[in-house]
Amino acid sequence: MVSPRSMWPFSKSEGCDCASYPHLTLDRNAISKRIKQSKALKKRLQILNEDVELGISLFRCPLCGEVWQSGREWNFANEEYLFRVPAITAEEWQREHYQQPAAMMIYTAMMADYHLRPFTPSSDKCRAEGCEERASTLGVFCRRHQVEELQRLGQLPKPPSGKLFPPYYEGKEG
Repeated sequence: MVSPRSMWPFSKSEGCDCASYPHLTLDRNAISKRIKQSKALKKRLQILNEDVELGISLFRCPLCGEVWQSGREWNFANEEYLFRVPAITAEEWQREHYQQPAAMMIYTAMMADYHLRPFTPSSDKCRAEGCEERASTLGVFCRRHQVEELQRLGQLPKPPSGKLFPPYYEGKEG
């Protein structure tokens, strides 16, 4: 992962403190701290778009032009927090929001816990159609299809929805 501080240069404008809010690291303390900071930050941002169903919004700083998205996660009592995102039009954002750092953190932690469990392949083939992998000795699916089945049943989280963006992956924006 690219260092959050190394990502695109933050604008500095008179009276603007956007540069003092680094990209969020994917840990509980950083997100909890940002939840506390977000009320004051939000007061000076202009809203560009809202998704009422998800309770999230897209904002722009009128002083420096930085773009922000709000996020909410059940694991953080559904409290709103803001995080910097690459520039995007309101229409593009409405079609596909950016992934929320808290959702990425929760998904990663829960999946890491699951993958720490031992997987012992049996001599039987996975029962997923067309799969040639070996099923688990404790089930009827291979590791990948077992994860998909547990996600379908709501016992494991589904991957976060939305567009990935730097610094949460290496590569070009989008």
